[in-house]
Amino acid sequence: MRREILAALSLANLWYLRLWSELLTYSRADTYLMVHPPRPVDYLAVIVNVLAATCVFLLLRAAARRMLDKRSYRFAEMAFVASFAIPLNSMREVLGKQFPYFKSPLFDAIGVSGVWALALVLGIAGAAVVIFYSRPVARGAVAVLAALSPFCAVTFGQAAWKAAHYDDTMFRNKPAAPLVAGAKHFPRVVWFICDEWDFRLTFRDRDRTLGLPEIDRLAKESLHASNAYPPGGGTPESIPSYYLGKLYSPVWYLDARRIAIVPKGGKRAEVLGQQPNVFDRARGLGYNTGLLEWFHPSCRVLDGLNFCEWWPMARQYNSMGDTFFEIAPHQARSLVESNLFSPFGRPMTADQHTGVYRAMVSEARKLIVNPDYGFSIVHLPIPHNPFMYDRRTGTFTLGNSPIKGYVDHLALLDLTIGELRRTMEQAGLWDSTTVLFTSDHEYREAEALDGKSDKRIPYLLKLASQKEGVSYDRAFNTVVTSDLLMAVLRGEVTDAAGAAAWLDANRERFPVR
Repeated sequence: MRREILAALSLANLWYLRLWSELLTYSRADTYLMVHPPRPVDYLAVIVNVLAATCVFLLLRAAARRMLDKRSYRFAEMAFVASFAIPLNSMREVLGKQFPYFKSPLFDAIGVSGVWALALVLGIAGAAVVIFYSRPVARGAVAVLAALSPFCAVTFGQAAWKAAHYDDTMFRNKPAAPLVAGAKHFPRVVWFICDEWDFRLTFRDRDRTLGLPEIDRLAKESLHASNAYPPGGGTPESIPSYYLGKLYSPVWYLDARRIAIVPKGGKRAEVLGQQPNVFDRARGLGYNTGLLEWFHPSCRVLDGLNFCEWWPMARQYNSMGDTFFEIAPHQARSLVESNLFSPFGRPMTADQHTGVYRAMVSEARKLIVNPDYGFSIVHLPIPHNPFMYDRRTGTFTLGNSPIKGYVDHLALLDLTIGELRRTMEQAGLWDSTTVLFTSDHEYREAEALDGKSDKRIPYLLKLASQKEGVSYDRAFNTVVTSDLLMAVLRGEVTDAAGAAAWLDANRERFPVR
């Protein structure tokens, strides 16, 4: 009986291996993208879940012995062996940190159909083990699990220690800079960075069933660049490059407040936040600045901001709620779903991403019409995954669509651009504000979507009072954007022709990707 109790406890502990890894083994570098470290309530919830699962296992074992005959008991053994799919999936998630192909990059390598084929093969192999070898596997597993039971004391002890020493000091945002007295209000600039917005899929190879009326309308009234290339292939490289006006690659996280960045072609790493940034430059010109940031914790990294809020990328560990009664059931649910798939039809991360999107748009509508801020940046979480918007129903109900959901998010971006535009129009600020909509990188899973890829991103620059569109076809790296917008604030660029001339004069300063 003691061995069975220890085996049940050990199995329950292994079920929560991924959660234990997230709560106990995160590195200092991992904290960069966290809003806060794991809280005492997170540790309490996983301990309660492990103990509850242990009790369930023991009750099921006792019921099977009491109620099933020898022949039927074999099915109980088969169910026991099949349950190892959960800790094996947890192990896949943990190993995914060192071997990315255990996670979403696998879609790039073999495509969606390849992933389903691989899952089918593994499923058939697992079913064969369950059907034909369940008895010897079950007996051996009980012995192994009992031998691994001391690790439960290790995880519980570490959880208790970390809960008792909880400290979120390093995760707090920097204090806002005081408002500039007598700040300028015009020229006025709002810069929207729409994460992972792809030029080709928006304009050149648009899905035939997809209408983007707001984007098309904006393109006809803006300087519309057809060969704009982002500073980097991902948000970690592009955002620092945008804010500092120079190319940085590679970059890597150091701790909750520091990211190391290396100038392109250089050898010595710098720490972001130690250089003058675009917000410092705008303040130096007499403007108050505002930032709404997704993914990147700029609010605790950068100086020079009069207003700043940020939201993290939705992942399982930050999509479980805030209270014990939210977290505990969501931890259990996370055992059978991933960031992109759920047997419930929609993963928790899609719900979290929906909440982040709504909160950001709500705050953006306030910021972009606030007369106190003459220079603002809004880094939107769309059309990036996890995909949660269903364009056919017009509701936030999409789930289990890790690739094709991008098309739905293009529709959501179109609706969002229209909503933001109407907000500024109703406040009487659209015509008097220079507005830029662009991206930080292309859709990186585009090849899995339609077999093609393109590094270009949209670049729609609507100057104040501009009514007619201007096409700009020359290639340039959008890292020049901060310099261009500073030229707008200085009054050196006042119309689309001037912006095109400025790009002609500066586009060769940086190579395109």
